[in-house]
Amino acid sequence: MAVQPILGLDIGTSRIKFVEVRGDRGGLRVTGAGIGLTPRDSIANGVIVDPAALGAAVRQLLDQYGIKTKAVISSVASQSSLVVRPIEVPRMTRQELAQTMQWEVERHIPFAASEVVMDFEPLVDPDALPPEAQNMDVLLAVAQEDMINAHVETLLEAGLDPQAVDVEPLSACRSLIDINRDRGAYDQTYALLNVGATTTDLSVIRGGLLSFTRPVPLAGDNITNAIAEALGYEFHEAERVKLEEAAIYLDGAAGADRPQLPGETAPAADEGLTMPTTPDAGEQAPPTKVFDLDQEAQAEQAAPEPPPAAGEEEQSAEPVLPVVRTPGAGSTARQVYEALLPTAVELVSEVRRSVEYYSSRFPEARVDRILLFGGTGKLPNLAEFLANEVGIPVEVGDPFQRVEVEGDAVAPEIVDADKCLMPVAVGLAIRDLME
Repeated sequence: MAVQPILGLDIGTSRIKFVEVRGDRGGLRVTGAGIGLTPRDSIANGVIVDPAALGAAVRQLLDQYGIKTKAVISSVASQSSLVVRPIEVPRMTRQELAQTMQWEVERHIPFAASEVVMDFEPLVDPDALPPEAQNMDVLLAVAQEDMINAHVETLLEAGLDPQAVDVEPLSACRSLIDINRDRGAYDQTYALLNVGATTTDLSVIRGGLLSFTRPVPLAGDNITNAIAEALGYEFHEAERVKLEEAAIYLDGAAGADRPQLPGETAPAADEGLTMPTTPDAGEQAPPTKVFDLDQEAQAEQAAPEPPPAAGEEEQSAEPVLPVVRTPGAGSTARQVYEALLPTAVELVSEVRRSVEYYSSRFPEARVDRILLFGGTGKLPNLAEFLANEVGIPVEVGDPFQRVEVEGDAVAPEIVDADKCLMPVAVGLAIRDLME
C-alpha cells in the first residue's frame, strides 16, 4: 500500500531545493525534485525577513514543476538564531530531564532564553544506560521564536501544510549514511561537510550518531566576493563568472605529506575553547513539536569544544598555496582561480583543523571519510583539493544512490550535476518513510 507523498524543503540563502518522495513496498521513490533561486534580501543571517516574498517563490517553484503535495518537512539554517548540539548532563529520568532542561538551556545559547522554542532528546534511553553511568548525553535544539514564526509563515504563504521541522546535519545523515546502514555505513566515522553560500557546517557522525558539530564562517559567498574584488565585478557578475569559470587546479600531491599551514596546529584538549553557535535550522510546524528529535537525533557523547574559527585568532602568516596546474596566464579562468585560491585554502585549513581537533579528542574514532555537499561542493576539484590537504578520502555526497528516481519526473541534471545540493532535501522527505 502506497504512502502519501511528502515534500522535503530546504530553503537556503541562495537556493530553494525540494524533493517529493513516495514510500511503498518497493522502497522509496522520488517523484519530483527541483531547484530555484531564493529571492534577494528575503533571508538575512539565516533568518527569514520577508515571508511573503519567500513563500511566493516557493509556491512558484512548486507550480513550475507541477507539484501538488501539501505535506512538507522543512529546515532552515541560522548561525545567530539556532543552536543544535549534543550536551552532557547528570544521569536522570525523563521526567527530571524535562524540568532540568528548562534551566540547562541557558548555558548553551548565545541569545535570551525567554523567547525560544526548544526540543531535546536523550541520545540513549536513561533506562538503557549501564548502572555505573553517572552522566547521560542529550541532543539539544533551541531556536529563537521569531525565526520559527517567520518560517512557519513562509510555509503557509506557499500554501503548504507543515508536518515537522528537522535539523540539517541529521537530515543529511539520513540520506547519506542512515540509508546505507545495511552496507556497513555505521561501521565508519564520517564528517559531513555542508559548504553553502554563507556558512560551512561540519558534523561528525560516528556509528550513525552525531558526536560533533562546528560552523565555519567561510563559504561560497566569500569566494564570490574574492572574485568580485580581484576582477572589479559586482557581486552578481562575480557569481556568474564563478559558476562558469571557477575551478581549483592541483597536481595531485598527497595532502598528508604537505607541511602544516601556518596557524593550523590543533589546540590541546584542555585549552578551554568555546563552541560557536551551530548553524542549523528548524521551524515550527503545528500541531507537532518544533524539533522532533526522538528517533534519529542521537549522539554518543557531548560534543567537544572546537577550535576557534577563522578570524577568532591572530593569523601568523599568509597561507601557503598548494602546487597547482593553472590555465594560461591572462585567461579569465586563471584570474578567477588566482582570486579564489586564498579563500579556498583558508576554508580547507579550517576544515583540517576541525577534523584534527576531533581526532585529538577521540583518537579511537578518527574520521574515515568526508562527505562533501552544498552548493559550493560543485566547485570543480574541491573534493580532490580537500582530500589532498586533509589527508582523508573525500567524496561528493549522493543522496539518490539508494532511492528510485522517476526519470520522467526528475531532470537528469538534478541527480547528477546538482546532486550535492540535495542531501538535506532528500533527508527531510524520507524522514518518516524510513524503516
